[in-house]
Order: sequence, then structure tokens, then C-alpha cells
Amino acid sequence: MTITRVEKLVYGVADMDAGTRYFTDWGLKREDTDGGHPLFRTRTNQEIELRPADDPSLPPSPDPAPSTLRGAIWGVRDAAGLKALADDLSRDRDVREDSDGTVWTTDESGNAVGLAVSSPVKADVGAFPVNRNDDRPRMNIQFEPAKQANPIRIGHVVYAIRLEDREKAVSFYLDRLQFRLSDSTKTGGDFMRCAGGNDHHNLFLISRADRNAFDHASFELENFDTIMMGGKYMKQAGWEADTTPGRHILGSNYYWYFRNPCGGNTEYFADMDQMDDNWEPRIWEESPGFSFWSLDEGAVG
Repeated sequence: MTITRVEKLVYGVADMDAGTRYFTDWGLKREDTDGGHPLFRTRTNQEIELRPADDPSLPPSPDPAPSTLRGAIWGVRDAAGLKALADDLSRDRDVREDSDGTVWTTDESGNAVGLAVSSPVKADVGAFPVNRNDDRPRMNIQFEPAKQANPIRIGHVVYAIRLEDREKAVSFYLDRLQFRLSDSTKTGGDFMRCAGGNDHHNLFLISRADRNAFDHASFELENFDTIMMGGKYMKQAGWEADTTPGRHILGSNYYWYFRNPCGGNTEYFADMDQMDDNWEPRIWEESPGFSFWSLDEGAVG
């Protein structure tokens, strides 16, 4: 029954041309679905599918935005685990199965939740040589970063949820889908990771007073340099940043967020904290804050 990662994101999009151009500039490999919808793929074989917002086959969403994430599909380690999860969920909620074997239900906030057997591909991600003191692996080699990002994988998904739904919303993922709690801030939200993963979080539920909405999806890059180059490329292509680059406190990852015409934001991230079952969840009375540091607007143009 082990969920290992985000497997696929399905967006309902009002402006398909803008959405397609955005994810192309984001650096993802483009393909097409059998139905002609744009499909993008990460280096580890996760998918992002764009469909018109009025496509009747899309699951409903509690997010009123015209363009938004309409379903997050989580990858399960094997077919036996997928069946066990589907059987358990069907005890108290509607569960349906697509022709491709994806199982669908809804979480406690009304977000569509998909489950499918994961199909990971190992990405060729080599270590970037870094000169330090007498350790000089880059002897006579000039540093030359790529001009455009090429995301390795989707790391996490973030939703805003109504504060009154917080307890049952978090319980669904922890108790029914066996996510692990990493950090919980009483004034902010809950960071959870897949049982079969080690990232500080694959899912973050932000507690808001009165709304359910999709917030962002995050894509891993190799390091801070690739985040800066990828973000620079996005800005030169005309896309608007939602933050400046910085380093988060919870999760410790570098970040840079951009406003996505498909809904919410997308985030470039690198160097996320890693946890296993020896990690003791931290419960914070107050949020420790958004970032250790962030660059001033003028520093990134």
C-alpha cells in the first residue's frame, strides 16, 4: 500500500496556448496525449497533462479559479498496494477506476485524488563539481550553467484548506493514505511525506480561514545555480515571479516561485531536507517563518 511520489498532475486550463508555452519554458519535455492534449514529462517520468477547463471529463475542484489543478495522482509501489488502497477507500467514499487503471476519489476538502502504479525512470543526475580549498575538481574547467532549467522531478503539491476542515483533512492523508507527518505549525499548516519517500514534504496543507484552493506544485533542480538560471530564463520569456529566490526554513530547500497561467504557482526547488521513520515530527506553536533568507527584488532584475 506504499505511496512513493507524485505521479501525475492534471490541470484544467482556460488559456491552453499560454499554459502550453509556460510549461515549455519551464523546461519540461512535451508530448501529446491520444486525445491531443499537451502532456509534459519530467526526467523521472512524471506527467503534467493540460486539458481545457470546460472538459467534462475533468474531476470537479473546490477551487473557484478558472484555471487550476484538477487532480493530483499519487504513485503506488505495486498493483497489490493500489488494490488494497482502493478497497480501503471504497469503505466510506466513492471510488472509480479509469480505463488506464488509475483509481480516483476525493479528499476531505473536495480535491480529486488519483492513485496509480508508479512508473519511475532513473534520471542521470551527476554531482556538480565544486572547488573548495585544496579540493579542486574543476581544475582548468570553467563553470558553464545551462541557460534553461530541465526539472528532474515533481517534488510536492500544496493546497490551501479551510481551517475548520484541518483535522479531518490531515487525518485522511496520514491515516488512509499512510503519509508521514514531518512538521506541523499550529498557525500555518501540515507538512507530510509519502511513506515510500524521504523528502521533508510531498504534500503541504496550508490552513486558511475560509477557502479551499490549489497553491503550487514544486519541481526539483540540481542546485541553486540551476534555479537562478531557470528563473532568469522564465523572466526573460515574460513570466512573472511570485517571490524572489531564497531558502525555506521548514524543508530547508532553495526556492523560486512563478505564477502559472494553468493555476497556482510553480516552484523550482533544490536541496530539500530528507527524513526517514526515525524522524520525530515537530509541532510548532508558531510558524518559524517562510525563509532563512531571500534576495531583494533588485538583485534578480
